[in-house]
Amino acid sequence: MAAMIEKDELKNVYLFYGPEEYLKTYFSGRVLKRIGADKDSVKRFEGKIAGADLMDELGSSFLFAETTVAVVRNSGMFKGTAKSAAEDFEFLKTLEDSYVIFQETEADKTNALFRLVESCGAVFDCSMRTLPEVTGTLTKRANRDGAGITPGAIKLLYEGIGKDLCGLFNEVDRLALLIPGGVIDERLVLDESPLSIEAKIYDFTDAVVEKKFDKAMNCLDAMQRDKIPAQYILVSLSKHYQSLYDVYCLAKNKISADEIAKILDLRDFVAKKYLRQSENYDRATLASVLDTIADLDLQSKNGLLTPERALELIIAM
Repeated sequence: MAAMIEKDELKNVYLFYGPEEYLKTYFSGRVLKRIGADKDSVKRFEGKIAGADLMDELGSSFLFAETTVAVVRNSGMFKGTAKSAAEDFEFLKTLEDSYVIFQETEADKTNALFRLVESCGAVFDCSMRTLPEVTGTLTKRANRDGAGITPGAIKLLYEGIGKDLCGLFNEVDRLALLIPGGVIDERLVLDESPLSIEAKIYDFTDAVVEKKFDKAMNCLDAMQRDKIPAQYILVSLSKHYQSLYDVYCLAKNKISADEIAKILDLRDFVAKKYLRQSENYDRATLASVLDTIADLDLQSKNGLLTPERALELIIAM
């Protein structure tokens, strides 16, 4: 997207829409740089604005300014199907020395104003980034901070902090300060970042089923320090293995990943992950693991061993 903004013909009207605030601000900044507008000479508006009022504002340029730029945030005019807003903004088609940048959280592609801007300007979807997209971005951010960062640490942050880039950048910056010149790894993230409980458990169960003993123990230690109940972790691990068993059986019956996701009510990327993990098992082994977990769970409930010890035995299997 950045390359398109830099190389494509400069437009007089832009719409950046979606939930990712960082991208809307970043790409708007790229446009302003191409226009050559000083930040103090840009007119900024928050909320709905009438077409006639915006046209008047664009007509009253700043002293000595060769061009006039308006940035309109969260107008709400790109939602719904009303045609009146588009009719009020027909003047956008004839802009020459003026520029308008819209930043919207929500926009409907069938909206008349959306189609108007699309026809005479440029429209960009600023949705939350996927994990592969975030990986490159956060790696560059960590390098800028004088640190390295592992793919596993990025995955943990993405799943446990959230997909908002501003929040992820802030966390990477904070972690980099804790290890000057070092590497942000999974252990550091587990120990220092406010990850969601679900993210920590997912990382642990992935490590167990992928037979990564050291990582699994590190995850378990971190969860114990956070006082996440061992019984809850045990149940989550059992559910993970049950999902692997179900996915394995469906895959053996030539069911596609997309169909498996629908049948088991899983997100596509989760179904694909389970498929990959199940390749290291056979049906008998998965059934045996489930029986062992059920037996250890029963023993822990009967006081024959602690849930913590049950988890350690499963990790060691």
